[in-house]
Amino acid sequence: MNTRVIRRAALAAAVSAALLTGCGGGDSMNVGAQSSTLSLSLTDGPLSTATKVWVQFAGVEIKPVNGTAQTINFSTPRGFDLLLLQRGNAAMLLNDTTVTAGDYEWIRLILDPASNTSYVEDATGKHYLRIPSGAETGLKLVRGFTMPAGGRADFTIDFVLDKSIITPPGQAPDYMMKPVLRITDNTQVGIVTGTFATNTLTAIPACTGKAPSVYLYQGASVTPDDIFNPLNGAMDTAPTVDPLVTATASLSSGVYSYRIGYVPVGTYTVAFTCDNDDPAVDENAPPATPISFTTYAQPVIVTVGQTSTVNF
Repeated sequence: MNTRVIRRAALAAAVSAALLTGCGGGDSMNVGAQSSTLSLSLTDGPLSTATKVWVQFAGVEIKPVNGTAQTINFSTPRGFDLLLLQRGNAAMLLNDTTVTAGDYEWIRLILDPASNTSYVEDATGKHYLRIPSGAETGLKLVRGFTMPAGGRADFTIDFVLDKSIITPPGQAPDYMMKPVLRITDNTQVGIVTGTFATNTLTAIPACTGKAPSVYLYQGASVTPDDIFNPLNGAMDTAPTVDPLVTATASLSSGVYSYRIGYVPVGTYTVAFTCDNDDPAVDENAPPATPISFTTYAQPVIVTVGQTSTVNF
């Protein structure tokens, strides 16, 4: 009699436990539903003053909207020559890394704290790349994003180097990074590409023997403006928008072509120039000489997964 009671009690307990587990009482299925996988890549725009821009990372930190930041430390630092990541090329920083699902406020790229691990090479040699507060705060992108429960998210971070890398007065030959970064959802981007007709470039004296630089602006019918990212926070004198991203055309078989990857869907204006553009200088303010974009600016619509062509 007692044995039967014990067996019935044990069976009831087992059934109760099974029911609790099936309702999400801390089982592995529930844990999986609360996790997500994050992939994060790096890409870059051009920088005419350098031949190599090496930046080394120790990890990544992401901040949930309602929670403490989660840190992903690399077992060994990961370094990249950002100048190799142009024309839609990208390098993987995180590959399907498990994180907690939910809404997030920002991503921070943690720089390698070892000294002189980030640097720039130019025609005069190798130079230290100073990133103010980089060791303490890293490179932060303050933009909300969502990690889907039981799913994955795939983002690309674009280092807009022609806006970011400057040579502050009195610090030559060293460089400084005043980071301009953008992050894109790889499921919501397209490509802008195109070529240059020979007679287009020969009509512009500044383009003789020089590759044109292509500027992409958000919105249609935008008046092209120079890049301006001053150290002192000064305002741009031109009442226009800064380019979202730029690209340098490359020469192949006698034809210049360009390619801009990871462009979020939307409407844009594409323009080009062969003038030198210093991000520390507002070329629209005297005594500087304004950047010439001629009359070739054109609108373009970017759609998901498609290549939009704008030829000049």
